[in-house]
Formats: sequence, structure tokens, C-alpha cells
Amino acid sequence: MTAKTRIMVVDDDETIVDTLTFNFKRAGFEVISFNRALAAVSGFTDANPDLVMLDWMMPDMKGPDLCAILREQAPELPILMLTGRSAPTDIAHGLSSGADDYLVKPFSMVELMARIEALLRRSGKKKRNGARLSVGALSLDEDARKVVYSGRNIDLSPREFALLKVLMQNAGKVLTTDVLLDKVWGTDFDGDVKTVAVHIRWLRQKLEEDPKEPKLLETVHRSGYRLNQLGEDK
Repeated sequence: MTAKTRIMVVDDDETIVDTLTFNFKRAGFEVISFNRALAAVSGFTDANPDLVMLDWMMPDMKGPDLCAILREQAPELPILMLTGRSAPTDIAHGLSSGADDYLVKPFSMVELMARIEALLRRSGKKKRNGARLSVGALSLDEDARKVVYSGRNIDLSPREFALLKVLMQNAGKVLTTDVLLDKVWGTDFDGDVKTVAVHIRWLRQKLEEDPKEPKLLETVHRSGYRLNQLGEDK
């Protein structure tokens, strides 16, 4: 474990949050907490957690619904549901919504820490060793979750960020739709292949001077997409 390992706690019980925060920080984790589900959704990208722990019962949204939203944004993110609901049907519902583990209150901090360690170990997110990429006037810092282009901070969704990262790692190379789907959405993705084109369009709207005449994110006819180097290297 390193001090950079970041846990996001979503719970409206202030006592629970304070207890978890104290114990997690003592164990060397960074902690970001939200007492409302919608605040967690809006702050998720900036929080950039290595693991999320969330409660079932919150005033504005139920835990399984929040879990499904976060799982859509970050398919590989470890999510642990911490709740007082112990019925088998509740546990099944929580896990089917995307949670990797389910712990019922009241809980042992020793057991909770062991489960967190196991989830981080399985996910490979024990350490933050993210990429720092630079292509011309475009830079990406994975740990800081930050993209800068020609001096402008660019706000990207998690999926847009992942797509741009792959393109930058292969700058100057043509990547097919199938390759991008595999690297960004995963081999088990069964959605519409047009999702790549949609996300490329969104990136162009945020990066290109004229999205209708893209120069940075180029479409190579019948081949795929290529990220070109524009501007000076930083």
C-alpha cells in the first residue's frame, strides 16, 4: 500500500465517514468522501479513486443505482458496498449492480481492511504509477487526471480520458475501431461499435479549433484514427 492509494467513501452517515476516514488515513490511504450520491457522480472524475466504498441507503439515490453509474464510467474500478441490508436478495442485487464485494454493518475494521487489500490486489491498483504523456502541445497526466492542450485545461469524461491516452500512446499510428474498442472498452464489450466514433467526435469538440476540420484527431479513410503532433513539445 502507498500513501497515494485513494479511497472514495460515499455515505450520508457522518459518524461512519469519520470513522472510516480516520482508519484509512492511519493505514496510509488518501480519502475522499461524499455524503450524497449525486455529488459523488459529479465529483467522480476529479476524485479519480482506486477504490469506491458506498452505502446502500442515501437520501438522493440508492447505492445499487449509484454503483451501476460508476461501473459504467469505470468498468475495472473496485467497488465495495457497505450496508445494513443483509437479506440474500439485497446482497444479490448489490452485486448484480456492479459491486465487487458486499459487507454488512456492523462490521469489523480488520475484516474491512482485509477485503480492501484483496480488492486492490486483484485489480492491480495497489500503486498509482500512471502515465505522463506529451505529444506536441498536448499533455496528459494519468495520476492527476489532467489533460492540457495549448495551455488550456481540458475536462474529459473517464472514457474520453482513456481513449485519448491510448491515442497518445500510439501517436502517429493509425488505430482501427476494433483496436480502440479492445483497449478502451475491453474485449467483452458488446455495445454499438459506433461508440468509438461518438467519443472521437466528443474529443474533437473539446480539442480541435474546428471540429469539422480536425487536424489533431484525424480520420484515416477505411482504416481508423490517428493522433497527430501539433504545436511545440512541452
